[in-house]
Amino acid sequence: MAEYDPLSELYDFEYTHDYDLPFWLSLAGREAGPVIEWGAGTGRIAAPLAAAGHDVTAVELSRDMVERGREKGQPVEWIVGDMRSVGLGRRYGLAVCAFNSFLCLNSVDDALAFLRNVAEHLMPGGLLGIEVSVFSPEELVDPPYGSGLRHDFTREMPDGWLDRFSVSRYDAATHLMEMRLFYERYDGSGTIVNRRAHDLMIRITNRDELGLMLRLTGFEVDAVYGGFEGEPFTSMSDHLIVLTRK
Repeated sequence: MAEYDPLSELYDFEYTHDYDLPFWLSLAGREAGPVIEWGAGTGRIAAPLAAAGHDVTAVELSRDMVERGREKGQPVEWIVGDMRSVGLGRRYGLAVCAFNSFLCLNSVDDALAFLRNVAEHLMPGGLLGIEVSVFSPEELVDPPYGSGLRHDFTREMPDGWLDRFSVSRYDAATHLMEMRLFYERYDGSGTIVNRRAHDLMIRITNRDELGLMLRLTGFEVDAVYGGFEGEPFTSMSDHLIVLTRK
């Protein structure tokens, strides 16, 4: 997961959304005790939680991501560590694993190791919230003649803009999705400044598999949602949100 180091300078430009923040802020206000975010990136969620007055710890394997998170100036306790095994010596009332951080665990064994580690860091009755993207069958099947190049987004930057393209391939036998991301940065005049490509891999999960892994690691599911307004989870949902207690 240190493969995310090269993306740290672009992370905050890539992921500018905040529609999920009220959901996590509401949970943090409801649950007693400090908050920990696992796979925190540069603190897109951890920093607003700390700004709202919560005692927040953020765990992230990428040292470069952590350095950029610290630059945001919020009172977050940043930890460079592997969320499958890092030991922090304290317990939390709320654990957050959001925005596909769970999908970065590329095997069932990795996912179970992470969940056992979370359980060790939660207070009795503490809450774990996991949020992952839901992929439609069409998104998991290559079109004829191979997977195609997609334009994912254009983002404005202080000195120009950023385009991202991607191509992906899903292996139904392993549930692994291999992605190659292509970044093109332009200056204000439209001249390309640089291009780069980056390979990532995630492991797709679903509601039933995630629920089984949680039960195997001693969790009981409180609620399952299909969106951040508490919508029911259906075949049309874009998100899978599971709230579960130790």
